[in-house]
Amino acid sequence: MAEPQMAPNPDEIASEILIAAPRERVFQSLVDPVQVPQWWGQKGIYNCTKFETDLRAGGKWRSVGLTGNGKDFEISGEYLEVAPPSLIVTTWVATWTGSVKTIVRWELEAAKNGTLVRIRHMGLAAHPEIAQAYRGWPRMLGWLQALVERGETVEQRPAAS
Repeated sequence: MAEPQMAPNPDEIASEILIAAPRERVFQSLVDPVQVPQWWGQKGIYNCTKFETDLRAGGKWRSVGLTGNGKDFEISGEYLEVAPPSLIVTTWVATWTGSVKTIVRWELEAAKNGTLVRIRHMGLAAHPEIAQAYRGWPRMLGWLQALVERGETVEQRPAAS
């Protein structure tokens, strides 16, 4: 299971997980419009229903979905860096935070038994009121792991209690 790791400063949230699959497979699950909605969510919490991407530096991405209460949400941004299969850096703007723009950095490192996935969500110090909204990264990494390693999708995952 992914473990949250508090950064030495209040500007970022960091987490990592080892996924038993090659980097190329993990990278695809992060950017493929078919795969992202398969892993990103859980009934009772929220789930992504559509993912759009223009995977290149300067390209845009967008995720839309429903909260656990059935309300619409959207997260969007721009790719700042893309280096398959090892790095994705994007801006991040979520409807529940207004127009606050932060940065998310995905690093995929080849490991003995798969891929070490590290995520850093940065730019939070200027907006401490929203930092709490982004403490769910370890759970999201677990969902990603469940799809890649076991083929578990949002539809197959038990609802959150």
